[in-house]
Amino acid sequence: MEFLAYLWDDLDDVAGAFRHLAAAAITETLATAVPFIAAASGMLLAGAVALLLAREHLPHLVG
Repeated sequence: MEFLAYLWDDLDDVAGAFRHLAAAAITETLATAVPFIAAASGMLLAGAVALLLAREHLPHLVG
């Protein structure tokens, strides 16, 4: 029975190591992606604001 307790403890350590690696990979991926997501959303927001502001002037430029 003691052998099973040691085996269970070793399996739990291996599972914990895999959980740690998966969490680290997700954290690093998100840390890398967040600046790109922020830049893209900032560009979209700036484009939308530019279109809204230009809409007032476009009829005068066309006509």
